[in-house]
Amino acid sequence: MARHPPIVMFLAKAFQKDIRPRLEAKTLAESGRAVLVFAWDRYSEFPSISNVDGASVRSLRPLSFKSLSRFQLALGAMAFQLLLFFEAMRLVNRIRERPIVHAHDFNTLVPACILKIFRLSHALVYDCHELSYAAYSELFNDFMGKVVRVVEEHCAKYADEVITVSEPVAAYLRQFNEDTEILYNYPRTEDIPRLTKNEARQRLGLELDAFIVSHVGEIRYDSTVQLLLDVAALAGKTENIHFLVVGGGPSAPTFWEAVKGVHDVRLTVVPYVPRPTALSYTLASDLTWAVYQSRSASKENPRMTLPWKLFDSLACGVPVVVEKDTLRARLVEKLACGIVLQRNDPSYVLQAIVSVSKDHNRWYRMSLAAKEAVINMGFDWRHMSRKLNSIYDRL
Repeated sequence: MARHPPIVMFLAKAFQKDIRPRLEAKTLAESGRAVLVFAWDRYSEFPSISNVDGASVRSLRPLSFKSLSRFQLALGAMAFQLLLFFEAMRLVNRIRERPIVHAHDFNTLVPACILKIFRLSHALVYDCHELSYAAYSELFNDFMGKVVRVVEEHCAKYADEVITVSEPVAAYLRQFNEDTEILYNYPRTEDIPRLTKNEARQRLGLELDAFIVSHVGEIRYDSTVQLLLDVAALAGKTENIHFLVVGGGPSAPTFWEAVKGVHDVRLTVVPYVPRPTALSYTLASDLTWAVYQSRSASKENPRMTLPWKLFDSLACGVPVVVEKDTLRARLVEKLACGIVLQRNDPSYVLQAIVSVSKDHNRWYRMSLAAKEAVINMGFDWRHMSRKLNSIYDRL
């Protein structure tokens, strides 16, 4: 049997906290491939060298912060990309073999592209998790988005394979690289806790008789946890609805400060937890909050992506709350497995949630539809694993 070239993954986040790269690394390692990960440990949380899910992980810290402003994020990302290039050069010199470079997202694409141009890598796989130019427009400004679009278009042409998270993003990427395929963010069925909803609530110390609405996942710049907080404040303690926010992320400190100013609400805030616990929180919920926003008028990136929490929620049999005019809304409407919000004012959102909380038959139908979708549409990582291995077999 021919020996597989080693794989080097570039990731501008902590590998231990990023679900998609971990599942991909595990899949590739289980297929007999050697996987090394260079990841940016932004907050100095993890050991410099570790083994996770069959991959050897090097946590790099070109610049470390306790929290990240947009300026610090940009500065740190540039320093990380420079360090990535030199670390990859050192690796190639040490092992005397050209690896396959798997670049996660735009913020690792440039050094990966340079390695490919100078034939220091065997192949380049570009793994794009979002509509990059739109994300950077929304995070910084339109000029930055235009720069990212030009650079991404040029660099992605050098990729041997491009993979991404949804059909709209794939359609955009195929304009300059036809070898673009979709790997959806499906969870592994075996990772879903084998617990009843009440058992999950008892383990997590949550109310057994409340209707729980949860946001479980990273609190990013496009998150709408502030809207959820406004809804919770409006609900107060008059409704039997408990709001739950679980997760860290770049915008988490700002949200935690906002929570301090709100009183007499049924709201629980939990910092980052390991994935098994996060899935237990999802399972314990009655509705999952999967609503996003954008500072850009076009709202392209939030509209075109399918986040982990959507498929995690379906796998747990929990209906979801999404916003209109999005790919998520189309899926939810097709499957009849949740609520599609037409507006984002707190009183309207609260009314939509209350209407479901007081109609158990309606909630049950949504929950059953979520479970049936997982079975009938194959929302499981096993299908994505086979596709990922097929992509690598071609390299």
